[in-house]
Amino acid sequence: MSFFNPVSLNKQFEVRGSAGSIDNYISRNPPGSFTAHKTANYEYIFLSNLSLGTLLKNARPPAINGIQTKVIVTPVNKNAAVVTFKTKLRFELILTFCLWIVIALFQLAGKQPVPVWITAILFPAVLVFFFLLYRVQEHVLQSKAEQYLKLYNGNPAKNS
Repeated sequence: MSFFNPVSLNKQFEVRGSAGSIDNYISRNPPGSFTAHKTANYEYIFLSNLSLGTLLKNARPPAINGIQTKVIVTPVNKNAAVVTFKTKLRFELILTFCLWIVIALFQLAGKQPVPVWITAILFPAVLVFFFLLYRVQEHVLQSKAEQYLKLYNGNPAKNS
């Protein structure tokens, strides 16, 4: 896992128990600090209950989802499964980057240029700030999700 990977934050670990029993565990034991939504067989979206910078509070999504990670449970054998966390590139960062390019082009071609400090300092600072803000929250969500899934100890009778 590379924290500073600009595209996504990926993490993988093994959990004792079959993929089906882990799937049942997630369905029957809702997590407290995030929300789990099943998207397919052995696939979930874990959505943070509080997301800074995404206009999301208490798992009520706005136009775009907040801090989330895709969870894929892959069976290894009947007693083990591999859990993979994946995040995606943030749309907000792409939008800010495109706006930065447009303002830089206006600065080069315009008769009333935008101050240099805006394109040289402000936009890179905004990009780095939001990248770190999102990445830290994604990392925290994945850590909470990993702790939640590691509570499952492979004993379906105890965890149902």
